[in-house]
Amino acid sequence: MLELSLAIDGPAASGKSVVGKGLAEHLGIGFVDTGLIYRACTLAVIRKGIDPLDEKKVFELVEQMNLDMRWEQLSSPEMFIDNENVTLELRTSTIEKNVSYVSRIEEVRHNLVARQRNIAQREPVIMAGRDIGTRVLKEARTKVFLNASTKIRANRRLQETLDSGKNTSYEEILKSTQRRDSLDDSGHRAVKPEQASSDATIVETDSLDVTEVVDLCISIYRNINQN
Repeated sequence: MLELSLAIDGPAASGKSVVGKGLAEHLGIGFVDTGLIYRACTLAVIRKGIDPLDEKKVFELVEQMNLDMRWEQLSSPEMFIDNENVTLELRTSTIEKNVSYVSRIEEVRHNLVARQRNIAQREPVIMAGRDIGTRVLKEARTKVFLNASTKIRANRRLQETLDSGKNTSYEEILKSTQRRDSLDDSGHRAVKPEQASSDATIVETDSLDVTEVVDLCISIYRNINQN
């Protein structure tokens, strides 16, 4: 099943989630937002009062966590911790500020990569994250890397934040985006086009709207899997 999945990589706020959801709706394949998994782990760390910089304690917690991803709709994955739906708690500023500390811990990533692969081994999925094509779904035939400039990504994240009813500023979002880029650029994650899998299609999205990106990815997926 891994080879029939679609791997989406790219930096923070490059449109991976919204494109992944659009693809799920059009292709009828479940969308796995790996960012939600890392955010759920970060929420658990914060709830336990663990310092996100304490790698040993963070990993010990993650290793023991009962995590689950479920779908009522293929395009809308929901995260559960011990059967509690925590999805609505995963987009707070506190999670945003700390998720990179958790996700850059190699032991944590190794543990969650195994969980993500288990999901994709059950059935084909659309999976979005940082190193999906290079690490999680190396066997996938279809891999795309969504790229966008820092300013465009900050504007997109600003609109998402405002649409959710939260107040913020472009300057604050831009700084947050730059900070995420710095933390994510560990040399072990696909956050730049040159770090993408060698067989991935690079999609520059600055001048494209969501529909255009989704249509392009559908075309790439169908062309590859029909040959």
